[in-house]
Amino acid sequence: MYNYIIMFENQYYIIRKGDFATDGNKKIYYSLFSICLCVEEYVQYQSTDCFYIMIGSTLVWTVIESILYTTKTRVIKPMYLTDMYRKKHLIPRPISIFLQGFQEGGVVTTFGLYFGDRLNNTTYLIVFHLFIAYIIRNMNSKQSISKISSKRQINNLGSICTMGTVTLYNAITLYRYPEHFQRQFNMFIVMTYVCSIWTYIAYTKGFRTIETHILGENGTIIKSGDHIDAFFILGYDVIFEISIAYLTFFNWFVL
Repeated sequence: MYNYIIMFENQYYIIRKGDFATDGNKKIYYSLFSICLCVEEYVQYQSTDCFYIMIGSTLVWTVIESILYTTKTRVIKPMYLTDMYRKKHLIPRPISIFLQGFQEGGVVTTFGLYFGDRLNNTTYLIVFHLFIAYIIRNMNSKQSISKISSKRQINNLGSICTMGTVTLYNAITLYRYPEHFQRQFNMFIVMTYVCSIWTYIAYTKGFRTIETHILGENGTIIKSGDHIDAFFILGYDVIFEISIAYLTFFNWFVL
């Protein structure tokens, strides 16, 4: 019988491999593109929604990244900026953490809101998929690295309680403001779509793997997990820990 994620007697881990947060150039490119989307929205529609969600989620995620780094939950090597002569320059740690927070928070939420508001516009959809093609190209150009950069259990009590609280909060907020359902749903679809593609490539390239600790009659059995395990565990990460969790930023900074 398949062990569901919510069973606390078993443990399910998501493992990141490789040198994450070391390429400052790509993080700056993503950040600048997000800023351009915010500027375009303001010029065309006099709306500051993307600005608010980008700034707010970036600040929140910068704090989170600082905590992850301080507690050594995520091992991140120094970040570098490469100039036109291919010379690398070390980025100071506070700035690198900010750039990491920008990509983890600001970029994802800005893309979700901006393109979610324009799902019925063919031109914007083309731009959206051109960006996805750029992500795919970047992911496929990276070399697989076996070194583990972080290992996180997704079904411990703290994680389940946090995600349960966040999901309940977003559901209550949506119930109170049903007029924002379409925008939030579109944002959810866009974030799920992009992050599913990224996660799938990361999984096939070996940048993101899983590990399961199954409690049996003879003790705990540790295994890498099969594709079905990966589908549910990584799917939970995309749906709940990214798409649903990031709707909180809409409720905090846009609503």
